[in-house]
Amino acid sequence: MRRRGRVLPEEEEKEPVPLTEAEKAFVKEWEAQPMRKPRILKVCVNFAVGSSGQELEKARTLSERITNQVPAEGRAKESVRGFGIRKHEPIAVFSTLRGENAEEFLKKTFWAVEDRVKRKNFDTQGNLSFGLDEHLKLPNIRFDPQIGVHGFDTSIILERPGYRTNRRRVRSNKIPSRHRITKEEGIAFFKHTYNLTVE
Repeated sequence: MRRRGRVLPEEEEKEPVPLTEAEKAFVKEWEAQPMRKPRILKVCVNFAVGSSGQELEKARTLSERITNQVPAEGRAKESVRGFGIRKHEPIAVFSTLRGENAEEFLKKTFWAVEDRVKRKNFDTQGNLSFGLDEHLKLPNIRFDPQIGVHGFDTSIILERPGYRTNRRRVRSNKIPSRHRITKEEGIAFFKHTYNLTVE
């Protein structure tokens, strides 16, 4: 069932996605030990155009409209003659969303994919990545002939309280394996928190 052209409902009641016994055990653990519950660190939105020029500027404008913030440039790491790409040439734009802005964007993108993702979209650390082939699938988005149609990739990075010890400059430490988020735990988090169906 395609949702193009529909307006994102403010309050849409849905039946909760059923959890497996292992996923229910994760939820119980989070309730008993809040410091073990994963949380979203950031959401990365990437428009990989593959070339500079007018198309990149269109993607930049579209990215700013969708994410409500100015995107950064992604440059080519090496030259590819077959595609006419030169080293250090800007070929993509991306934005990093955090906090409320990330939450609002996720509501729209999950709605666009009909709250369904595939298990293969999760990595071994529980992070979720998926793409939209058309930005018009997002709610309240109309076609602009001056921009055209663009697809984009979304990556959701999870962390657990305590991960900051690996990022801080003073007395940084590695995250022990027992505290790292697993793929199954990441799936349980998205099913429980965002009511996603994982196929």
